[in-house]
Amino acid sequence: MPFSWYIRRLKTFSAGEFIFRIRQRLRTHVLDKHVMNTCKKKNMSASVNLPRSSMIDDVSEHLDYPIFEKSIDVFKKIDWHLDLSTGRTFPKSFAHKIDIRSDKYGSAKHVWEVNRMQFMLHIAWHYKNSGDKNYLDLFCYHLTSWKNENPYMVGVNWYSNIEVNLRLICWYFCWQVLGVDSLRKVDFELDKFVSDVWLPLIYEHAEYSYNHPSLCSSANNHLISEYAGLFVAACGWNIPHRHARLKYARAGLEREILLQNTAEGVNREEAAEYIQFIDDFFLIAAVVGKNSGVPFSESYNERLHAMANYMNVMLDSKCNYPMYGDGDDGFVLRPDAGGHFNNFKSLLASFAVYFNDASLKRTDVLWDEKNELLFGAIGREKFVSMPAVAVGFSMDGNRFYPESGHYIFKRVKGVAVSGFRETYLHFDAAPLGYLSIAAHGHADALSFILHVDGCPIVVDPGTFTYHTHKDLRNYFVSTLAHNTVCVNGKNQANQAGPTMWLSHYHCKTLNQGENFVEATHDGYRKEGVQHVRKIEFDRDVNEFIITDTLHCKVPASVEIPFHLHPSVNAKLQGSTAVLEFAGKAKVQMSLDSKLPYEIREGWYSEHFGEKVQTTFLYAKTNCKGDMVFVTRLQVL
Repeated sequence: MPFSWYIRRLKTFSAGEFIFRIRQRLRTHVLDKHVMNTCKKKNMSASVNLPRSSMIDDVSEHLDYPIFEKSIDVFKKIDWHLDLSTGRTFPKSFAHKIDIRSDKYGSAKHVWEVNRMQFMLHIAWHYKNSGDKNYLDLFCYHLTSWKNENPYMVGVNWYSNIEVNLRLICWYFCWQVLGVDSLRKVDFELDKFVSDVWLPLIYEHAEYSYNHPSLCSSANNHLISEYAGLFVAACGWNIPHRHARLKYARAGLEREILLQNTAEGVNREEAAEYIQFIDDFFLIAAVVGKNSGVPFSESYNERLHAMANYMNVMLDSKCNYPMYGDGDDGFVLRPDAGGHFNNFKSLLASFAVYFNDASLKRTDVLWDEKNELLFGAIGREKFVSMPAVAVGFSMDGNRFYPESGHYIFKRVKGVAVSGFRETYLHFDAAPLGYLSIAAHGHADALSFILHVDGCPIVVDPGTFTYHTHKDLRNYFVSTLAHNTVCVNGKNQANQAGPTMWLSHYHCKTLNQGENFVEATHDGYRKEGVQHVRKIEFDRDVNEFIITDTLHCKVPASVEIPFHLHPSVNAKLQGSTAVLEFAGKAKVQMSLDSKLPYEIREGWYSEHFGEKVQTTFLYAKTNCKGDMVFVTRLQVL
C-alpha cells in the first residue's frame, strides 16, 4: 500500500483511535505472528489425514455453487487461496502482511466468498434430506482440507475478522442441520472428526473474533459481524471463556443496533444492498439467542422491527432496491445454490414470522431453505397461516425519512384483477456514509433513481469492484456516475482510497411537503458552488419535476447525467428524451432547453464482479451567478 494512503488514513483518526491502532498493530503484527510461529514449533497446525470421500473428483457428478460471476464444483478439490476471477493465487504467508488492496494477487473478495463456506450448508441439506452418507463424508473432507490449508494466521483467509465470523455462523447452522450432537454419539468417525478438526477450528475462530475487534472508524458492518459471530458461537458451543464472551457479544449487538441504524430504521452506512447483510446479522443473533434462552431487549427488537419496515418500503413491487452506495452480493446465510439470490425477499418472510407481522408478507414472498433453517416447521406453519398483502397496493403513498435523509415517492394505481402501475422514485439527501471513512458510501448527494412497475429505469450504476480495477472503482463511486450535479469535474467528497473518504459533505433538507422535497449539500463549498435540488411529484399526471438551482460565487463547469438501465431504449430529439422499456411502456423526459444533452455510453453493475455497457443522458455547461435547470419525467 502506498505511503500516501497511510497518511490519508491517519487523517481519519481521533486521538483515541491512535492509541487503539497502536495496540491493534501490536496484536496483528507481533502477538499474532508469535502465536503462528508457536503453533508451527509445537506442530499444533499439523495436517490431518483427509477423510475418504467417494464424491471428490467423481467425473459423473457435478454440483456447481455460484461465486459472484463464477462458480465452484463442490465435488472437486477446492483451492482455498485461488481467486476465481483472475486465476491468481494468494500466498500462504503471514496473514497480516498479505497485500489485498491491489491487483498483485487478484481479488481477495473472490477468495473470501469461497471461504465463507455457504456451499457447506447446501451439502448439509443434501445429507439431511437424503440420508446419503456420501454427503457427510464430502462435508468432512472439505472442512479437513480447509484446516490443513489454512493453519492459524497463515494465508488471506485469516486477514479479515468479518470472514472469520461468517464461517462461525455458517458452521453453527451446518452443525444444526447435520444434527451433530446426536450423530457423533453413534458415529465414531464423525466424533473423531469433530474432536480433531471442527471444534479446534471453532475455538480458534472464536478467539480470533474476540481479539480482533473493528473499533473506532472501522466500527461498521464488520463490528456487527464480529459480535454476531461470537454471540452465535457462544450460544452453540463451549468455547473458551464462554459466558464472558456471550455477555460481551450480546452487549455489543445491543449497542450497535442503536448506533448504526436510525430510529427510522435506516442503516447509517448508506449502502442499500448492505441492508440485507446487516439485517441478517441482527436477526440471526436474535433468533439464536431466543432459542438458546438469551433473548435481546425490547429496544433491540423495536429497532430491528423499524429496520424491517424501512426495508419493506425501500423495495419496489418486484423487490428491487435502490442501489445507492456499495453492494457486494454478500450473504450471511445462503443454503440454496441457484443463480442470484434475492435476500431482501427472503428477509421479508423472516421478519414476518419473527415479528408476527403480516404486513411484511407480500404475495410473491415465498418460504425458502434459509427460513426453514432459521424457524423450522413451526415458523413455516406460522408463515403459511398469515394472510398475504397484495403486491404494491398497500404501498401506495410517499414514505419520507427526514432524520435519515431518504425520501421515497410511490404511486400505485389499478385494480387487482387487471393489474396495477407502480411509480417509484428514491431521492437521496443522506450523509456520505458512516464514521470518519464512510467506507461504503458513494459521492451521490441529491441523486435519485426511478423504477416503473418494478423495472429500473433511471438507475445508480452500482459497484462492480472494491480493491481491483482502480479506474473502474473510481468511476462507480464518483459523483458523475450518479444522477446528480457534478461541479468542475470533481467529486462531492475527497476519495482517499477504495473504501475511504475525506472532506465529507453534509446534506440538509430545506423544505418538504406531502409531495415534494427540497434539499442541498455543501460538497462544493470549496468550489464556491451550492447545489439545491427540489423534487415535486404531480400524482395526478404521474410526473416528477426536478428543479436544480446552482448558486455560483465564481464561474463553474457543471455536468448533469441521467444514467439508464441497460434494458432501456433511449431516443433523444431536441430537449425531449423518450425512454422505452418492457415492450410498450414509456417515460418521457422533458430536459431543460438551456442544456445541450446527448446520449453517451457508460457502465452498469447489478452484481459484484459483473458489468455491462449501458447509456446515459449527459449535458455539460458553464454557470455563473444563480442558474436554474428544470427536468420533467412523466410516466406514460
